[in-house]
Amino acid sequence: MPVQAKGAVFSAEVVPSVGGQTGFADMRAAYDALDEDLKARVETLQARHSLHYSQSKLGHQTKAADGEYSGYGLHDGPVPLRPLVKIHPETGRKSLLIGRHAHAIPGLAPAESERFLRELIDFACQRPRIYHHDWAAGDAVL
Repeated sequence: MPVQAKGAVFSAEVVPSVGGQTGFADMRAAYDALDEDLKARVETLQARHSLHYSQSKLGHQTKAADGEYSGYGLHDGPVPLRPLVKIHPETGRKSLLIGRHAHAIPGLAPAESERFLRELIDFACQRPRIYHHDWAAGDAVL
């Protein structure tokens, strides 16, 4: 199974004159804000995480006609099954592990899985748990 990154650094060398914002959501705060019943439910669930899934939902073709991949991070490996709640190994703090790549919760019908994940994402991506960065050349965000 692919290893999950512990963090990421985003940087900008060239930025568009219009648009180009990047949005971030605090999934620790989102987990903390869930009611106790929903916390109990999400802690028992897992979902598949696939870049193929998220890119195809956006209408992107993930493979070229010659069978070569057309984007970073695409591969034919098994689609990992990950818990919807991630526990930090040092602090024990819980956070939601959801996003555009998450889909196919085992035990739920496809439509129910998609609806449930959409509701979690919509909940997580509300103020005050979100930040949108307006980039300038030379910026870096951790």
